[in-house]
This record gives sequence, structure tokens and C-alpha cells, in this order.
Amino acid sequence: MENLFIVFIIAVVAVVFYSVYRKSAVVKRGEVIDSYQFPASISDKVREKYPHLSDSQVNQVIAGLREYFHICNIAGRKMVSMPSEVVDVAWHEFILFTKNYQQFCHDALGRFLHHIPAEAMNSATDAQKGIKRAWQISCKREHIAPKTPLTLPLLFAMDDKLDIPDG
Repeated sequence: MENLFIVFIIAVVAVVFYSVYRKSAVVKRGEVIDSYQFPASISDKVREKYPHLSDSQVNQVIAGLREYFHICNIAGRKMVSMPSEVVDVAWHEFILFTKNYQQFCHDALGRFLHHIPAEAMNSATDAQKGIKRAWQISCKREHIAPKTPLTLPLLFAMDDKLDIPDG
């Protein structure tokens, strides 16, 4: 009985330490995301694809990309779907800078973040789970009640706000 109690205490302590470590890692990685300088060509690509966007609106897209990485950071290893067409364009461009993208992923997420199109996912429900996860985390970050929202989170409102076709 005494050994069982000791094992239980060790397990509880391990869970607490892991929880503290995970929260600390998320905060540190969030600081990397906030301070990262994305390549200028990402903005150029967004302007090229959507010439109707102003410089201020392109900056909003970059802020949306940053927000997506924050959501992925919080989600850990769980898949998060991209809810914005225009931010997805920015992400595609960033991926082309393979070394920069790989280092960013390592520093900001602790892992490489693969881009998997919805049609290439293992099941139809994977994308749905990913978008629900994105919704939940986005709402929490922006202090929005997910079941009774009065406004949409940034990533979910971006395409409509910027008049993105098919967004």
C-alpha cells in the first residue's frame, strides 16, 4: 500500500512539472512568434495575388499568419486547420523559404509544422476537428464566447473583411 502511495505521489508531481514546463514553453514560443520578422516577399506575394489590398490590409494578413502560428503553438501537436484563404497564401509563401521556415517552426512551435491540404487528410472529419480546434483556441485568445459569439475571431473574419474571393 505504501509503494502504491509513493507511485501516486510521483505521478502527481510529474504531471504538475510537465504542466508547468508546457505552459512555460508555450509562453517562450509565443514570444518568438511575436518577434519574428517574416520575409518581405510574403507581403509581396499577397499583394500580387490580391492587388485590391492596401498596405494596411496586407499587414493584417501578416498579423493573421502570426495569429495562426500562435494557435498552432497552443494546440501543441494537435492539428489546426487554416480558416483563412488569404492567410493560407501567406503561409504557402513562407514555406518556400525552407530553411527559414524550418528554423521558425523549431523555435516557435518546437516541431516542424506540415501543410496538409484538406483533401489529403486521413479522413473527412480531420479537417472538421482542426477547424473546431482553431475556432476554440481563437475564441479563447480573443475572449469570445465560442457558442454565442458576438463577433468572429480574426482568422475567421479575415477573408470577408478583406473581400477575398472564395474565402
